[in-house]
Amino acid sequence: MGIPAPVLKLFWKNTERGDMKRLATQSAPDGVTEICDIPYINDDKWQHKLDVYFPENAENEKLPVIIDIHGGGWMYGDKELNKYYNMVLAKKGFTVFSMSYTLWPETTVPEQLKEIAEALLWIKNNISSYPCDSKKIMLTGDSAGGQLALYSAVLSKSSVLRDVFSVKDCGVNFTCLALVSPVPDMNSNSPMSVYTKGMWGKNYASSPTSRYMNFRDIAKFAQLPPTVLITSSGDILAEKQTISTYNRIKQLGVKTELYNYGKVEGKHLPHVFSILYPYSESGNDAIDNMLNFYRETF
Repeated sequence: MGIPAPVLKLFWKNTERGDMKRLATQSAPDGVTEICDIPYINDDKWQHKLDVYFPENAENEKLPVIIDIHGGGWMYGDKELNKYYNMVLAKKGFTVFSMSYTLWPETTVPEQLKEIAEALLWIKNNISSYPCDSKKIMLTGDSAGGQLALYSAVLSKSSVLRDVFSVKDCGVNFTCLALVSPVPDMNSNSPMSVYTKGMWGKNYASSPTSRYMNFRDIAKFAQLPPTVLITSSGDILAEKQTISTYNRIKQLGVKTELYNYGKVEGKHLPHVFSILYPYSESGNDAIDNMLNFYRETF
């Protein structure tokens, strides 16, 4: 049995207070155009909206694209969590799409993947309306968003898995994948699995998707693009999973790179530090390493 949702919500409520304090100390960079709250499913739900960011006066350019999926343990947050991070990416010369999605316990992880496929399909169908190079697209996500990004990349290339998950073909050809502290092993022997198993549904064990709750279970279907991963020694939630994911992707013969940051000025960097603190020296360095890897795929 998983941890009851009300108990988990107390944890995430405390996280929310910390995020609000952190975001209050940050501000949007100059020179970035933002178009917010575009519905990717026409049902007027806030969970089914996305934002677009790109450099000012770039409307007629063809910029490389980044599609970002926020983290939050599959049950917390929305696209606003990554707003300043995404604006920093846009400031560096990219068009960035950032989406919200429905959270557990209102939905399950397989249902979240369906929503993300809808968002990706919307982006494919509308990409020409924005300053985008449709041949240069990086999919990225942090923490739970890293799991969703990794699975979405695999599903985009596997009709077999799309049938199992009942996910639409988004039709997007990703040229790069960037995973920041991903947690793609949700049915492992780790303590975290007590938390994550129930997010696949009350009767997850009898569902066809139950066979594919860990990345190792879907690796044989994976046709991944070049992939870069970022973690840190202070990432108690995901450092081990990030390293194991890197090793598994490398074993698939995919071009991959891992940036595992140690102590900075005597202190460990926290989980998803580059998203939390994109203006810090370490955060900016991690972002630049990620973007330089992406540029190498052009």
